[in-house]
Amino acid sequence: MIRLRKGDVPAFDELYFRYVKKLMAFALTFFPNKELAKDAVQDIFTRIWINRAELDSSKSFKTYLFQAVKFYMYNYARDKRGACTLEEVPEHAILNESMVESDMDFRDLQSITNSCIEKLPKVQQEVYKLNKLEGFSATEIAIQMNLSQRTIEHHIYLASKTIKKEMQTRISYRISLAIALTHLSSIL
Repeated sequence: MIRLRKGDVPAFDELYFRYVKKLMAFALTFFPNKELAKDAVQDIFTRIWINRAELDSSKSFKTYLFQAVKFYMYNYARDKRGACTLEEVPEHAILNESMVESDMDFRDLQSITNSCIEKLPKVQQEVYKLNKLEGFSATEIAIQMNLSQRTIEHHIYLASKTIKKEMQTRISYRISLAIALTHLSSIL
């Protein structure tokens, strides 16, 4: 790490060849497409070289690499989220009910979600339902409820944050990961 920070190419090569296969295998757990996983790994190592002087040699390089893959995946999903519509999702990527039921009964998940929504304050409930369930924009809701758009956006943010937190406590990590990966594969 110290040699890498000084710009030593053989030190970079040593770290690259030591970790590239493990990192690629890890990236493939997030990206079903091998090219996307390869791009992620290459981008991470490119950034390491570019920002080598800022690396903290007191911290684990291996941990840094694996966290970098996770952040790359999160950023990729975030950037692609707005570009994906339901019409563009290939039919084979859509979960059928029997797949969902094998891990958790869909109706139970729906019940948990409804229960989380019902625990929200009345205004947040109404705003959340109008936005997330009925598809109204914050501007449309603001006009309908005679509130500012910023207030509506704040209610949507608070409601989403509360529901997400509540859902995370109720759904096991394994199921959450499966849902996230299914969503990610649907936008790829």
